Parts: sequence; structure tokens; C-alpha cells
Amino acid sequence: MSQVASVSSDWPVLSEVDRLFATLDGVRVSDGRSEWNSRIQGIYADGPYVWVQLSHDDVETQSVVLRLPRKTTVADIVHALQTVRFDGPSADQVVKVPDIG
Repeated sequence: MSQVASVSSDWPVLSEVDRLFATLDGVRVSDGRSEWNSRIQGIYADGPYVWVQLSHDDVETQSVVLRLPRKTTVADIVHALQTVRFDGPSADQVVKVPDIG
């Protein structure tokens, strides 16, 4: 039996995820000491948050997971990425971006 996808109540979430991917994949981040480019590994929308996992410059062994409130701006996200350090052990990091609004 074939199934046909229909427009659902999740449509705003899908466009939000697409927007975040287009905005954050490949963004150049500078912390004053070094620069790196983000590479999106995955985005998951859940309740009041969007979770974004990304690595730097295609180095998949080190990644960061952002927990973003739905109202977070791109400027807030880039600011949070500037606090991430990839020069330590190769363990994933979780950055909780504060809810500004």
C-alpha cells in the first residue's frame, strides 16, 4: 500500500528546521583566537526547543549540541558558538542557549 504525505500541523516546525539548516551550515565563527566553519550534523525540533548538532570544519569527532529556545535569534546562536572550544578532549559539548524573550 502506498502512502501519500500530507500537509500537517508540523509544517511550521519543518520550515523552522530548514531555515536553521540554511542559516547555520557553513557559518564562520570567530572567538578572537581562531576561526572555524560549522557543519550541521542534525536538527531535531522538540517542544519548546530545537536541538542542533554541529561539528567544525568537517571534523566529526568533535561536535557541539545547541539547545535553542524557539525564539532564539541567529545573532544569539552565533554568540553561543563563539564560546565553544574544540581544542580539548574529543567529547561532545551541550550549549544551552538562554531564552532571551
